[in-house]
Amino acid sequence: MLNVNTDILTSTFITLRAKLRSIAGGIAGADEADDVIHDAFCRLWARHQAVGSETDAARLTYTAVRNSAIDSYRRRHANPSQSLDDAPGTLTVVATDDDSERRDREETYATVISIARRVLNSRQFDVFDLHDIRGMDYEEVAATLGMTQENVRVTLSRARKTIREIYRNNYLK
Repeated sequence: MLNVNTDILTSTFITLRAKLRSIAGGIAGADEADDVIHDAFCRLWARHQAVGSETDAARLTYTAVRNSAIDSYRRRHANPSQSLDDAPGTLTVVATDDDSERRDREETYATVISIARRVLNSRQFDVFDLHDIRGMDYEEVAATLGMTQENVRVTLSRARKTIREIYRNNYLK
């Protein structure tokens, strides 16, 4: 059963969601707003016992969203896209007898990684890189990035969806 602090935090967050999205979008960009809000709520959830009133909840919520948006903006601008040749890690390809099939698979992987570098925010790319490219499990990724496993799953799901949509729209005939 949820306690009063949890109810206050959740109801305040839901009530302010449109304003929070506007704040996050203004700082980090419209494409990042939902991710920023999600990250802020996850951060707040760990401190929900500190919420004593709706005013406290609103104050903490605005502060968390503002700080998450600033963090997102800084991460995105501090780590500009690298060329594929500078990509960390190695790409593992399953060996086949057919060289053209292997080359096609390598080109597809390279295209997917290139899309990921161009369109994902830094948090999404880090999760995608650690899990899908380097092969870490959810627990290792969560520990490395200071996230919960659930947050890793959500972030990875959003990253894959973004990559899939761009790949389908631009590379499949």
